[in-house]
This record gives sequence, structure tokens and C-alpha cells, in this order.
Amino acid sequence: MSESVEATGRTLDEAKRAAAAALGVPPEQCDFELLESGAKGLFAKANYKVRATARTAEPADESHPEMAAVEVPVKTPDPRNDGQADAEPEPAEEVAANDEDAQAAAAMVQGVFDAADVEVDAEIASLTGRYINLRLTGPDTGLFVSPRNPVLDSLQYLCNAMYSRLRPGGTRITLDAKEYRQKRTEALEKLAQQVAEQVVSRKQEAVLDALPAHERRIVHRALADFEGVETYSEGEEPSRRVVISPKTQ
Repeated sequence: MSESVEATGRTLDEAKRAAAAALGVPPEQCDFELLESGAKGLFAKANYKVRATARTAEPADESHPEMAAVEVPVKTPDPRNDGQADAEPEPAEEVAANDEDAQAAAAMVQGVFDAADVEVDAEIASLTGRYINLRLTGPDTGLFVSPRNPVLDSLQYLCNAMYSRLRPGGTRITLDAKEYRQKRTEALEKLAQQVAEQVVSRKQEAVLDALPAHERRIVHRALADFEGVETYSEGEEPSRRVVISPKTQ
């Protein structure tokens, strides 16, 4: 029977790596069974538990001993190098959106709403560098900023994927409605400050819920100068999380 071990981690990826390390093989050579999942609080030490079973290696061809498999150590990337990893890659050359870009973006987004038969208008709010900031107004705007199911980020992602094909060149679209972005930024900054204070007091790191990349950047920036803590991200999308940790001297 193949050997199995159980391991825990703050993220599923971390738990898998820990279990594979206990077996002495890379994660790619294991089969995993998820035993427990779900957040257990900001200061939880483990949110995921898995059982790993090493796959049985295929027998080597004895007629060609020189072809026998050789295990190559796999270096696990350090999650703390994520200070810039959450930043969206910038184009090689400086890009600035212009009025023509903005008009094309607004027309394209408006076409999405018209095709979906929702009463929302896409208006040009401002241009910031390569970003075209669109404001959404209209009776159906609330569909996209519901507190329990904010789909504005998903809509923005879809629109940028479409726009990059329509006008390649590096300009990007941001969408906002009912000042959702500003309110969300303020809420995240407040949360980050509160959790950081607890981290300093408890001298114990905390793991936030999974956030999209642009919201993780808000947390990183909010705590960049907060004395006594450091931040990094861990895990794989879409379950990547910010870790707020006591700063080592």
C-alpha cells in the first residue's frame, strides 16, 4: 500500500506542499484528498488539512539503466518576495490614454450593457495615465455593487479582456459605481489598520480573506509604513491572501 500522510496549512497550496515534503516527494508526484477547509479566524494557524499519497513510480526499463529517473530537488518560491508580485505589470513604454481611447472604451462597455438589456450608462469620469476611469449610472447600477455579491471586479476584468483586443496598446479600463471603489478602499484600509494593531499586540501573524490583486495592493500600501508589521501574499489565485506578520528585527 502507498504511504499517506496528513498535513495542514493556511492555504490549500501550503498544506499540499507540507504533505508532499513529509513524503519526500514533489507535490506533482502526489494524490491529495481535502479533509478540512475554511477560515478559522484571522489568527488561525491552519485553515486547510489534506491527506497526500505518493504515486507509485513506474518501474525503470532494466534494458536501459541509463534512462532511470533521477529525482531533481524542487525549489519552493518564497511567498515573502510578493511585495511587487501583486502589482499589475506595466507596459515596457509609458502609455497614456487619450480621448479617443476613452470614447472607444465607453462605447464598448455601453454595448455590453445594451446587449444584456440592463439600464446602466457608462460615462467617462477621468483619465489617469494609462487608465480610463468610467462611472456607471442608471437604475440597474445596484446589480453590480451588491455588498454580498460585488460583480464589478468581474465585469471590469471582462471589459478589459475585450478592450485589449479592440485597442491593443496598454490602456486599461476601471469601472466604478455609487463610489464603490472609494468606499471599498476606505473599508480595506480601516480593516488593515485594525488587524495590524492586533498583530503587534499579540505578536502573532494574521491571514486576511482572499482578495483580488488590486485590493491586496490597497492593504500592502496601507501598512507600508505601519511600525512593527510587514505584509506579503501567499496562495494561488483566486484564493490568494494577504498575511500581516510581526516585523522581524
